Amino acid sequence: MSFLSFLFGEQENAPPPDPYWQRDSSLKFYRLLGLRPGRPPKLKGAGGVFAVFHRGVKPGWVYVGATRDLGAAVERLQDHPEVSEMEARGGLYITWAFIKDDKRDGVVAYLREQLKPEIVDPEMDREMGCNPDKAKPIPVQRPW
Repeated sequence: MSFLSFLFGEQENAPPPDPYWQRDSSLKFYRLLGLRPGRPPKLKGAGGVFAVFHRGVKPGWVYVGATRDLGAAVERLQDHPEVSEMEARGGLYITWAFIKDDKRDGVVAYLREQLKPEIVDPEMDREMGCNPDKAKPIPVQRPW
């Protein structure tokens, strides 16, 4: 609940909350293949929801997931053959939001419904501790 919601109550037809999708200091999304363990941004041990997309002639969403360790998730995504081959489509980019563990699956369910990512990999979901299939979607603002 935000401070304004506390003071004035929830507004009808209010936009979904902004989970603060992360960008670099130039306000650009991070290149997925440019992120390295131990270098900023330090993601090891931080949990949240992430979204990967490619740019190019026909930009598109690649994968949306959640994890307890964003650093390990980045490494897994970089090594995933189906994900990394999409680098040729104009570069792979990633953003993430630090979302509480009990809300992550619902946020992923909502974002997958809205963004329609090209890759849905149940095995990778399980590895990362993500299980959005039976979660009630939780609306949030999309990463832009």
